[in-house]
Parts: sequence; C-alpha cells; structure tokens
Amino acid sequence: MLDIRILDEAQAFLDTLPEKYRHQLVRKIVLLAKRPHPPRSKQLEGYAPLRRLSSGDYRIIYFVDGNVLKVPLVDKRGDDKVYRRLKRLFG
Repeated sequence: MLDIRILDEAQAFLDTLPEKYRHQLVRKIVLLAKRPHPPRSKQLEGYAPLRRLSSGDYRIIYFVDGNVLKVPLVDKRGDDKVYRRLKRLFG
C-alpha cells in the first residue's frame, strides 16, 4: 500500500464537505493507495502523470510519486472549475 499525502488545496476542499461525503472520498483515496490504477481512472491528457477518478458527485485528481499517492485536487464533478484549478497549479 502506498503512503497517502493529501495536498493543501484538496484538504481545504474536503474540510468544507459534510462528513458523509468527506468520509466517502477519504475511503476512495485509501482504496487508491491500495490500487492506484483502477479501471475507472483515467490519465489526464496534457498533465501526465495526473489521473482522475470520479466518486459520486466529486472528482479526485491524483498521481503516484515513488511510494506516495499524492492528491492535489478534489472538486465537484462536471464543473470546469476543477480543470481551471488544475491549470493554475500545474500550468
């Protein structure tokens, strides 16, 4: 299992969510640490090695760095805001 590091921006978003949804997303992140490339995840074009995984109404953006699963962004699914934030963070 990979170590998990939820970066500040993702953690700030998780902290705004109701407990039910926050726990749902954290469980999904723990599962990603066990299996970082599930069939439903997709690599983001132009942002390798970033991947995305949908979980309910939310999207988890993550990548593996050595033995660490890093989660820089979590946001609403179907909202272009997550991609604007991604562009701001990763150019």
